[in-house]
Amino acid sequence: MRTAIAGVTLSVGLIIAGMSSAEEQNGIGFSQAQTQRAVSTFNDGAKGCMAAPVAYRVDCFQQVFGQTARVISKASAYWEAEVALTRVNRNLYTFVRNHTDKNAGRERINGARVKAVTKELLPEARAVFEKSIDQAVVILQGSTASETKYFAPIAEAVAGVRDALD
Repeated sequence: MRTAIAGVTLSVGLIIAGMSSAEEQNGIGFSQAQTQRAVSTFNDGAKGCMAAPVAYRVDCFQQVFGQTARVISKASAYWEAEVALTRVNRNLYTFVRNHTDKNAGRERINGARVKAVTKELLPEARAVFEKSIDQAVVILQGSTASETKYFAPIAEAVAGVRDALD
């Protein structure tokens, strides 16, 4: 009888632990840990970019958005967040590729070599950057209730760098 009661107690404990895990995973692949990895990756990279000269920030942030998208790329539940971040990455990559300042050398920021954009086009770079950020935030905030819960910290981090090129 004691063995049966111990077994039931153990089973109930495992079920409760499983419920906590299921709540954490939300049953479909979301987790606070995955969200935190994305936010940490983004914030760490953004901190380095903010210390760079403004002409190098576009390429720096392009790389940060790409790194953050890769962090969540294996978690299928984060697909929409990955797409939003990848779009920003591609918009910035295209801008940098088309408007690199050929006279400026590369700087090492966040362990990567980044290119400067021409100073004359910084207002255009700012417009592309801000528009891309705004679009990503809309996607991150306009999702299902479950997605919104886990994407909100990512959206907050992304929105926090909107004025990084000022």
